[in-house]
Amino acid sequence: MTAPNQDATDRPTFAGTDLPAFTPQSADLPADRTPQVLAYYYPQWHTDATNDLMHKPGWTEWDILHRATPRYPEHYQPKVPAWGYADEADARAANRIVDTALEHGLTGFVVDWYWYDNHPFLNRALDEGLLRAERLGELRFALMWANHEWVDLYPAKDLTPPVLLPAPNTRYHARSAFAHVIDRYLHHPSYWRLDDAPYFSLYDVPSFVRGMGGINAAADMLAEFRAMANEAGIPRLHLNAVTTFNIDDTPAMAARLGLDTVTHYTWWHHPQAGFDTLPTTDYQRVLRRAREVWAEFSTSLQGRYLPNVTMGWDPSPRAVDWPMDRERGYPFTSILDGNTPDAFGVAVQDAALHALSHAHHPAVLVNAWNEWTEGSYLEPDDRHGLAYLEALRSAIKNASAGPAHVRQ
Repeated sequence: MTAPNQDATDRPTFAGTDLPAFTPQSADLPADRTPQVLAYYYPQWHTDATNDLMHKPGWTEWDILHRATPRYPEHYQPKVPAWGYADEADARAANRIVDTALEHGLTGFVVDWYWYDNHPFLNRALDEGLLRAERLGELRFALMWANHEWVDLYPAKDLTPPVLLPAPNTRYHARSAFAHVIDRYLHHPSYWRLDDAPYFSLYDVPSFVRGMGGINAAADMLAEFRAMANEAGIPRLHLNAVTTFNIDDTPAMAARLGLDTVTHYTWWHHPQAGFDTLPTTDYQRVLRRAREVWAEFSTSLQGRYLPNVTMGWDPSPRAVDWPMDRERGYPFTSILDGNTPDAFGVAVQDAALHALSHAHHPAVLVNAWNEWTEGSYLEPDDRHGLAYLEALRSAIKNASAGPAHVRQ
């Protein structure tokens, strides 16, 4: 996943005197105290025809991970997947992924979904892998449209890497993408629903707004998406958006676009996240800020915020060697340190308890199942094995039992 850099020119203004109130459709909290926990799924671990043209035949991002180098003493690189450099679009690999996710308490995956040149990109992991898994009926999946520019991070040589695929943010491409999503996915019995409405998330809101021609046109396009779904027999959609430090007024953005919920993709996107020490930042420090962010956004969004937990942060495989002297922007950033399985488990437990107490939809989104080249993954590696997944399972169980039973 490409994380946007902080740039004042990318900050649309949503505030205005005529903003409608951001009112939830339903304020009823569920009786079930089991939180839904879904992990973001990054699908660049299989071959793709477009990557064959941009790089070389058979290329996947495993190539970048395999060639990663340590940047300071005791830096764990290259990270080595315990399952090997597997083809995620292969049925056996998909079965292992789904089985392992279910066995460790995950509700499902929110899949990073791409649409460039008016056709899908990196879709085989979902279409030929996850959706053909034997236990798919027990898992839930949803899509997050990763509608950003696709730039050359393999590796990035500076802060302005070449654009390989332009952002697909035109009204024509949006209509085509939405039609494909409705036809191909939203009717699927395993598609994740909140209040019986299929969940669909938009990653890069500023880029979408610019591409549509402004905030009013962007809101109209999302309303058109709802109408298209309704015509196809889907009465309601649950529209979510990812917010970042590029958006100054998230509640106003949500109101203007008519969103149902808002979330984050990674803690690095939090305002004043604390990634300002080099070469590393302490996980506990960033977790303390994350707890504050959950509270701030849950309040300002009137319970329509889904908290995010980040397992780790290390995009160094996507960057050439650099002095690591200051935060320069993605992927030239500080690296999270101290993100042990136990520390991660506490973070999941805290986020789940927060969601159960503050959210209209008690759901937590975890970054990530397999963001290997951003250092955030639940899949087992050769150092920790299944420890992160075991911590996740325990955290969900503890949170479901209530505050008196959680680990400190």
